[in-house]
Amino acid sequence: METQDNNKMALEETIDSEDTKILRTNGKHSDDENRFKLNISKNSTKLSNDKTTNFSDTSTILYAIIFGILFGFFMNKGTVFVAPTIRKQMLFQRFAMLKMFLAAVGMSMLSVALLSLCYNKLYTKILNGYIEHNRRRGILHYLLGGTLIGLGMVTCGSCPGTVFVQVGSGIINSLFTCLGGLLGTYFYYIFVHEHVSRENFPSTSLVLRRVPDLLHIPSLVFHIVFGVLLLGTSIGLEFVVSWKSDLNDNLLRKGTLNPDRAFGHIFGMAAWPPSICGAGVGLLQLFFIFFLEKSLGVSSAFTVLAAQLCRIKKIGQALPSLNSFAFGLMNHVALLFALGAIVGSALSSSLSQTIPLGAENGTNIVSSLVGGFLLLLGARCAGGCTSGQGISGRHFEARLRSNSDQL
Repeated sequence: METQDNNKMALEETIDSEDTKILRTNGKHSDDENRFKLNISKNSTKLSNDKTTNFSDTSTILYAIIFGILFGFFMNKGTVFVAPTIRKQMLFQRFAMLKMFLAAVGMSMLSVALLSLCYNKLYTKILNGYIEHNRRRGILHYLLGGTLIGLGMVTCGSCPGTVFVQVGSGIINSLFTCLGGLLGTYFYYIFVHEHVSRENFPSTSLVLRRVPDLLHIPSLVFHIVFGVLLLGTSIGLEFVVSWKSDLNDNLLRKGTLNPDRAFGHIFGMAAWPPSICGAGVGLLQLFFIFFLEKSLGVSSAFTVLAAQLCRIKKIGQALPSLNSFAFGLMNHVALLFALGAIVGSALSSSLSQTIPLGAENGTNIVSSLVGGFLLLLGARCAGGCTSGQGISGRHFEARLRSNSDQL
């Protein structure tokens, strides 16, 4: 009897042992299955994030190019890219450039008002990013930069933005302006940058404060009032000085249609009223900030292009401040925008059959090289060109540099 009891106990222990093994095995299989599901979930999430990133990158590229095409088209139709228009504006003999700039700044200010009203967090983010980026630039930076930009504009008959429009219109010597601009960019980062950008200015510094804050006016009110005022002034100037009288005779003669009879084929006109073109450029600010979360500007395209040499490790280590522009899609937005501007200008000139423009609309090789060098050296000192800063809503600094451009 005792033997039977022992056998029964041994059998029960064996069964318990087997049950434990089965439970452990099942538990192990369950852990493996859970781990497998977790890996699948992680991979799915990663794949979804990759798709989202790829879509976002593709959208960024397309937006930058499309906005660049529109910019180049408007600038070309405004005829503010030809050297005689720019030089004679400085002498107040033509007013197309002034009309376009006032309209662009006015429309940009209205765009900023709309953004601050509907998407204030986005606008504040862009504004704070700009302030952080320019903490090392003081009044002397802007005065020196503006003066160099003014001298460069008169010398080469272009600015960092319109030079790409000149390239698209077929002005050959504009390529030498681009070369001079690259040389000016390298000169700034090799010899100037580290010596003039040593310490951060406090946020209370005059150059980092906005005009509404200084005048104790609500930002929204300021942007609406001055936006309407500047845009209205541009339109008013069209009645005082006819836009047709500002046109380059040779450019108008080569146009497909006479502007007096061109309303049935508006894209074939050699030129449009500068106030309309300027408003179009200013409106791009709204889309640029909303879709790309950047302010409108093109002079940094030279910096991004110059920075590609920094992909060579030794050069990148020697120029760390320039090296930061060599990588990243958002850095390349300015370059894509510039390429789009070339395409947009070429499209406008092709429709009006004014491509290529003759040498009389540009300057000689030496003037192009020297002027391009001064333009980009000044633009880097001041953190951008005068028109780009103004259109981007940086109105206080734009006014400082507009004054220095007349020196």
